Amino acid sequence: MESIIQRSFRVNLILMRLFNLYPPDNPTLLYKLKAYFVLCTLVPSIPILGAVYIYFDESLTLEKLDDSFLIVIEMSCQFPKFLPFITQGSRIKKCILFFESSLFKLSLDKHKQIIDNCCWICRRNCIGFLVCITIAAIYFCVRPLFGSSHFPIDIWLPFETTTDVRVDVAIYMFVAAGLGYTALCSVVIDPLIGGLACLATGQLKILKDNLQNLNVYAEQMRRKSGGERSFLHEIIKKSVDQHNAILKFISEYETCFSQSVFSQMMGSVLILGFCCLQISKLTPLSLSFIVMTVLFSLAPTQVYLYCYYVSMLFEESNSLTDAVYMGQWYEYDTETKKSLLILMERSKRPVIVNAGKIVEVSIQTFATILRRSYSVWAVLRNF
Repeated sequence: MESIIQRSFRVNLILMRLFNLYPPDNPTLLYKLKAYFVLCTLVPSIPILGAVYIYFDESLTLEKLDDSFLIVIEMSCQFPKFLPFITQGSRIKKCILFFESSLFKLSLDKHKQIIDNCCWICRRNCIGFLVCITIAAIYFCVRPLFGSSHFPIDIWLPFETTTDVRVDVAIYMFVAAGLGYTALCSVVIDPLIGGLACLATGQLKILKDNLQNLNVYAEQMRRKSGGERSFLHEIIKKSVDQHNAILKFISEYETCFSQSVFSQMMGSVLILGFCCLQISKLTPLSLSFIVMTVLFSLAPTQVYLYCYYVSMLFEESNSLTDAVYMGQWYEYDTETKKSLLILMERSKRPVIVNAGKIVEVSIQTFATILRRSYSVWAVLRNF
């Protein structure tokens, strides 16, 4: 039977291995060098050359600036987003595999259904991202074939490429490879980060169910064992261990993905503003309009995945005390009540995930990003 992580992120992990963002159990020096070489060659070089082109091209119009600048911004924020998957590859891998621990082994059909739903959500998000971003990447890569531009993105070069077809094709393939690499890496990383928070939320739901129905599950275990021993303390001990493990996961989650989430948040503000400007100037229902609308939808969705599932994690953690209270605690012995009281006091500490140790990941932050994006669009429209 497949593990929870394999069922949730099979496609993500396959592509991450392909792009050297998911290390083997014992990564060698050669593996790390190859990962650094691919990342540093394909990602930062294209936005740097694109920015130089924008800076020195005196004939550049606002329309061309918008189109080129969109890709420059998107690829610029991807380098710090991808980098932790190489510098902290082994630690991130442990964080991804955290819920494969025997501590989170499922025995009840009700709990399996909760996790199955979380796995389905993770797969749905990945497939949706894969289809939409692939369409956008293909559009930018093939548009030079229709004469709209020479390369997928206008870049500065110290020589003329039109004199030699082989050089021209090589530069085109290099830029297209960089765009494809960036797009596919984003496809797998964004749903992965949001999906892990979704799985943690599912584990909290299971923990709440165990605490709310403590006496019911203890009685079921007693009947199954055929003895008279009470299993209340055993279930409470496991619940405390699970709660501590989930809190440890959240701490690791923030440490591993803080930089990636922060860079995407900062980039999304400008990306949304420039997408709005481009859409307002394009002919409705044209190919460029459709693709730009897809990009406009994807940019906030990337951030929304982080913010929504982390907010759900926050809400489930805060409602842990309610689950204990809704149980039949008044029928338990004094020692059991004290154990539950300690667990309730521990759960009062809010679960907060920060991006870049600066911005709280929440729905409120997502709303702030949308407001800032509107401000960028308003400024550009009046430029």
